[in-house]
Amino acid sequence: MNNLFASLPYIGDLFYHHIYLFYEEPQIFSCITKSMQLYFAVAIPSENDEDSAWLLAPISSGKLLKAEKNAIEIRDLLLNPESLLFKIEEIQNEFSIAAINPETLTEDLLPEAGELLDFAAGMEILPSAEAPIMQANQQMRDIIEISLEKDDTHITEISCVALGDMLNNVQQLIYALAFKDGGLRGAIPKKVKDDCYLCATGMFAASVGIRLKSRELCDLYKETPLTQTLQDFNRLFMVAGNKEQLREFLSTQNPRVAVRYRTLLRSLLSNKTGIKINNASPNNSVFSKHFSTKELSVNLDFIDSEIEEMVEHVTVYGRLVGANVERCSFEFITTDKEKIKGEIAASLISSVFSVPQSVEADFEIRIGTDSMTREEKLLYTLTAIRPTVIAEDTEK
Repeated sequence: MNNLFASLPYIGDLFYHHIYLFYEEPQIFSCITKSMQLYFAVAIPSENDEDSAWLLAPISSGKLLKAEKNAIEIRDLLLNPESLLFKIEEIQNEFSIAAINPETLTEDLLPEAGELLDFAAGMEILPSAEAPIMQANQQMRDIIEISLEKDDTHITEISCVALGDMLNNVQQLIYALAFKDGGLRGAIPKKVKDDCYLCATGMFAASVGIRLKSRELCDLYKETPLTQTLQDFNRLFMVAGNKEQLREFLSTQNPRVAVRYRTLLRSLLSNKTGIKINNASPNNSVFSKHFSTKELSVNLDFIDSEIEEMVEHVTVYGRLVGANVERCSFEFITTDKEKIKGEIAASLISSVFSVPQSVEADFEIRIGTDSMTREEKLLYTLTAIRPTVIAEDTEK
């Protein structure tokens, strides 16, 4: 169901706010405009079965809250509106609106006496298409809304594994996008993680929907520490359907962005799940994109080919602790105590290795896949070594 209820003359776009009674489509509900004006609506019989009609009354948040707490009957909201009462008709997909006198309402147009909203018992909350930007401005935080569509349908439940994988992979992708100076190896700095920490703040009805928010509030320029990274996140998904634009974007990013993006795509596809993203920031930037599993598969094929060609060259200080020219393998421990294993380049096979030895080592790093876990791993090739002296050697 589209979150936009109607685009009305004089009122503008109305978005579903709270749904109180649903039968094939919302029957009794509240809705909201971009300017945050609330309305209460009740579906009524139309003259033609193919058309639709509703009664619509502007309502304050205080009065709506009382009604949701069963302090006001539904019919009283229509018989005693705070201002005008409107009749809305949709005929051949065209909406019309007209003010009517509440005293002219007949019983067949009114809920039964004593009928209450019973909000707590059966309410369903739907986010509107404008909800992210409204929340971003109200709460001064970045908003990310993600809907998962199992088998590209609107089934409203999904496995915990699929949901957990998606949340972790989105967070890891955000970290990678924020770590501009990083490469394929090494830990992401704590400051980067703190700035880009996402909080899960609620679920919503849209297949399976979850709302994420930045931890920090925005500054005077209406940006949080996450805002710029979120813009890159949006750009990544915006260009995902265009190979040239995606290649160009990835060339400006930390190489692990492509790896984290592929991990997210693989996870979604393994769970046969499509994804819809709606983002907004307090600076009024918004983004919306939907991917079916077919579109995700096309993106994955392209990312696979890009990562296959990806090579990173790094120089690392540490100790060469093992070398086997017959197996073309080596073992290396960095000054940070990181253990690295890999293959020796063909150009070094005839070399004589002295172990253990403090060295300055050049590596080529590629992305591979673990044959057992199917997870990404770094593949190291030792291309050059130069004897050196490191601090721990002089201390000895």
